[in-house]
Order: sequence, then structure tokens, then C-alpha cells
Amino acid sequence: MFLRKIALSLFLFTLCSACAPNLPAPTVTPVPASTSTAIPTETPSPTVAPTAEPTSATSKPQTILIYLIAVGDQGASGELIGCGDSLVPVEVAIEPTVAVLRAALTALLNLAPNFTYGQSGLYNALDLSALKIDALDIVDRQAIIHLSGSLVSGRECDIPRIEAQLTATALQFSTIDSVIIYVNDILLQDLLDLRG
Repeated sequence: MFLRKIALSLFLFTLCSACAPNLPAPTVTPVPASTSTAIPTETPSPTVAPTAEPTSATSKPQTILIYLIAVGDQGASGELIGCGDSLVPVEVAIEPTVAVLRAALTALLNLAPNFTYGQSGLYNALDLSALKIDALDIVDRQAIIHLSGSLVSGRECDIPRIEAQLTATALQFSTIDSVIIYVNDILLQDLLDLRG
């Protein structure tokens, strides 16, 4: 009796399988894992000209240069400036952004109040200053930078160092040929002349 029930069950299973429509086996298409992460891009401030920044941000690590001083280096490590110093580029990682000019200047200004940069021994002539960016513009390939706050040149030869650090940090970008910097609406060169 038991064997008869099993045989009947197998017969019914075979019969039902034959009655079922012939459907193709479902296919699974693997979706490749994304190789990039969507990163929100910084919207440049309304005062930044569109030509001041690249057209898009990437998810790869992004770097910019800031410029520091090798005191008394006589141009051995970089461009000879001021009192026999060298202007030295230092690569700094930043959050991916299209506002690279703003990011570079912010990175430089945010080094204060550090006298030297990490273990490098490179000098930051802006270490006594407390400056922030008010506006950035690029007009006919000239960067116009408005800063506010306190500018302090407390050491001998800081005047050419400060000017060189700020100017070179802006000039690293291919969209910029010249730089004008204002601090509290006073031209940087005029302000530094008063301190010299």
C-alpha cells in the first residue's frame, strides 16, 4: 500500500510537470560594482568666475599646491625670493571640489598659527596672521582675491615671503596669469609697504 502511494505521487508529479508551461529559466545579470562614489561638488561662491575652476570634480583624491619658505636656502629648493629664501611648493590633499583656487588659498590660510609645516621645517610667513577669503574673481586671466582679517609680518623678511606665498598659490592654476590681492580692501603691496 505504501509503495502504491509513492508510485501514485510520482505519477502525479510527472503529469503536473508536463502540464506546466515551458518557461525559460530566469537569468541573473550581475551588476558591476560601482568604481566611484558620488561626491557632492562645492558650489563656487557667486563671486567666483566660472572660468576660475575646472568643470567637474572627480572621486579620485585631489591635490593642490601651497607654497612655503625654506629660510636662507638661497634658491636651492625652489624659486629664490626675498632675503635669500626659497619658495617651495608643497602638495596637499583636499576634499574633491571644483573650487580649487578657493581650496588652495583656504589650505594655506588655515596653516596659521603654525610657524613651520609639519616636520618639513618649511616656514609659514602667514603664521601670525588671521585671514579669511571674502571674494575670488578671475577677470581676463587675472585672479582678484579679497581677504579680510589681520595681516601680521612680525619677522625680518616676512613681507616678500607673505606676498610670494599668496601669489604663487594662486598662480599654480593654468587659468590664471596674474594676481591682485586685497586685505581689508587695501592692495596687498600697499599694505606691506606700510609695514616695511
